[in-house]
Amino acid sequence: MLARPSPPPSSPASSRARRRLLASALLALAPALGGGTGPTHAAAARTPPPSVEGLVLDVHDGDSFTFRSEDGRRLRIRVSGIDAPENHQPYAEQSRRHLGEMLRGRRLRIDPIKQDVFDRTVAKVWVLDADLPPADAALSLVEAGLAWHFVRYRADQPPADVPRYAQAERTARARRAGLWQDAEPEAPWDFRARMRRNEAAPPRRPRTDPEG
Repeated sequence: MLARPSPPPSSPASSRARRRLLASALLALAPALGGGTGPTHAAAARTPPPSVEGLVLDVHDGDSFTFRSEDGRRLRIRVSGIDAPENHQPYAEQSRRHLGEMLRGRRLRIDPIKQDVFDRTVAKVWVLDADLPPADAALSLVEAGLAWHFVRYRADQPPADVPRYAQAERTARARRAGLWQDAEPEAPWDFRARMRRNEAAPPRRPRTDPEG
């Protein structure tokens, strides 16, 4: 019987070439196999929903309202880039009123960013006017001293908006506009954290006088 010739030893370079070829083939097959991690899927996930236009229906506070789009959909909107005073905080009503006066009876454009944990559409809100450039609703509240720049979520903002909002807040502080009239206004996120701590604390037992 003739002995089969043994295959020639493969060089490290040829092994690397085969691995690259295999990886390229698997990457090309991934979309067809329904893989969710390929570049096509990642790009689709990052694509924001399209802008919508419509009218405000109800203003809940200084940074949220109900909106009706042109096609009749009702959306709960959370204005991006800002955090307005919570109910029971000073200037909460002034903030809500300012937003309402700005939005009611005006055509709005909503640029969605994401959904929050309360299933609201977080969006940049523009007030449209045929004779004027679109007005940034959130920036107007910061300039009036009726909302904080929500620095924690600045990654959600267009990059050019971050320094603009920060400067607007500094200017409002210097002018002592709105809530900055108070010596130490409590930020809404600190107020919410304090309320959560109070709710989590065990109830205090009433004192009773010792018998006798």
